[in-house]
Amino acid sequence: MFVDSINIREFRGIKGCKKPLEFSKLNILIGRNNAGKTSVLEALSLLPQPKSSDPITGPKSKIELLTSLHDSKPNNYESLLYFYTGKSKIEYYVNNQEFSIFLSRGRPELHIGETKITDDRELFDIFGKKKLTNLVIYIPFDSNFLKDMEKRLEGLKHQINKEGLNVKLATTINKCLDDKYSEIMFQDKIILRKVLGDNKFNYVNLRDLGTGAKKVIKIMAIVEVLKPKLLLIDDFEAGLHPSLIDIFLNWLNDKKLQTIVSTHSIDVLYRLTEIDP
Repeated sequence: MFVDSINIREFRGIKGCKKPLEFSKLNILIGRNNAGKTSVLEALSLLPQPKSSDPITGPKSKIELLTSLHDSKPNNYESLLYFYTGKSKIEYYVNNQEFSIFLSRGRPELHIGETKITDDRELFDIFGKKKLTNLVIYIPFDSNFLKDMEKRLEGLKHQINKEGLNVKLATTINKCLDDKYSEIMFQDKIILRKVLGDNKFNYVNLRDLGTGAKKVIKIMAIVEVLKPKLLLIDDFEAGLHPSLIDIFLNWLNDKKLQTIVSTHSIDVLYRLTEIDP
């Protein structure tokens, strides 16, 4: 497991937590609008280094992604502060160590315990020497971000095809679609090869599929290639058919990563209890 718990003080709409939020392998944050679900995901998305390149929208940094989602200018962090002023403190418990991020109008500060980090190489003590950029992937509920994902996949297309993910992903997605596909072809565009029978095929642009199928295929491909330790998805159920939710949750549970998602739907929670991770 990547993150054991988080404690938030004066970040976005959260004044403070009564106690740290604890996590398991597969987690669902459920609640009403403005309950703080997205703020929790955003706080987690800053790991391990707010100024490091976001794995999807890079060279934009993780913290720049958040400020852009809230219509703020780069290097203007007021939108991330409680009532747009003061200082935020986010405490994480990772690999049996306390790690903190402090946010204000200035540059973010990182601490291991009480010691301020002055060199990113010190992060290796907690997070290991794997490329830090890809450790945490955050999927916000934002249509422009889904377009950014497609651009990122275009840059990863050769690796996707080399690892055989073009066929593997088609097999997975077939379980919840009426039509059957033999391959998802990652080229300049993402194309699905549709099976018609009698060794006949047709080709369908991913953009012509439903919103849910497009979203899931992109996330699956990104996860398979970048291999994050923590995946965060806001408004998990948006655009997803119930059968697709089942397939996706089971797929996530089988992966060697920790997943935390937000939802408004009690049905997603019921489906999680059926998986019993």
